[in-house]
Amino acid sequence: MKQYLLRNEHGDELTILSKGATLARWTCLLDGAVRDLILYYPHSSDHLTDSGYLGAVVGPYANRIANSSFSLNSTPNLAPDGHGAMAPRVQLEANEGPHHLHGGQVGLHNLLWQAQPQGHDKLVLVTEVPDGQGGYPGPMMFRLTYQLSAPAPGVSELSVLMEASSSQATLIGPTLHPYFNLSGDSAAVDTHLLQLAAAHYTVVDGAGIPTGELRKVQDSVFDFRQSRPLGQTVLDHNFVVHGDLQQNAARLTSPDGRLMLEVCSDYPGLQVYSGEHLPPPFRPRQGICLEPQFFPDSPNQKGFPFHFTRPGQPFVAKIRYLLRREEQR
Repeated sequence: MKQYLLRNEHGDELTILSKGATLARWTCLLDGAVRDLILYYPHSSDHLTDSGYLGAVVGPYANRIANSSFSLNSTPNLAPDGHGAMAPRVQLEANEGPHHLHGGQVGLHNLLWQAQPQGHDKLVLVTEVPDGQGGYPGPMMFRLTYQLSAPAPGVSELSVLMEASSSQATLIGPTLHPYFNLSGDSAAVDTHLLQLAAAHYTVVDGAGIPTGELRKVQDSVFDFRQSRPLGQTVLDHNFVVHGDLQQNAARLTSPDGRLMLEVCSDYPGLQVYSGEHLPPPFRPRQGICLEPQFFPDSPNQKGFPFHFTRPGQPFVAKIRYLLRREEQR
């Protein structure tokens, strides 16, 4: 397992591992002092036994697929000819009870990626998912580009370009899984301020599988349209966002108000996870995940957005993390 370091002109540093194309550590300089932005293991080798997807790329399809199966039709429950014959269902590996989560046991998070450094601030990583791994039709080729820049005074940007192609029709929709904590210490994220540009969320059952209902956040604990403390709210839910790289899907502000992280993506969904099941040495709710994505279980849900990747129709998605800092005068 190799590691690579990206730097920008503001003194941000990003450590990336070849295993899982993992964001292992991300720091910034605030008044000349180093502050961590994401949870990190004390030793990079700890990622070899990690069970929390800490900082990794997850997929080929992020989040859950009900009963670990889907049909390769464009529309759920519709036969290819519009008549009665159903296309065969693809059976994925079950790794969360009967359901499929984050690509299975040997998803993108557990693969070794080949790195192609592009200077001090850019890194390209590639990997191949063999046909049938995790149950996915393939083979699939993934290419990930990280670029850490300093577009303005006091502003840093991490841009992520995710590209994939497949030799046959398949399901692709990966994301990144860092746990953010902007406080600079090991406190829970309850006093962070969270704002979500989402008027609806996907209702789920006890196993985290969507029921198909998109419910308004208004008058519920899921209403973060105005910035407010996370508090004791338990989140592991997909929110319906703009899917626009120029608009924030989420804004997270440190308890001291000195750091603000904005997440933008062209994905239509954002999974927000408050970290109840973080593995040791971390404690529950020590970090929060903001994961741009297609909706969970989209291939099995009528009207949920996603698309199949086919030969000649590659997959492309982009994520932007903007970090704004307030220096003391």
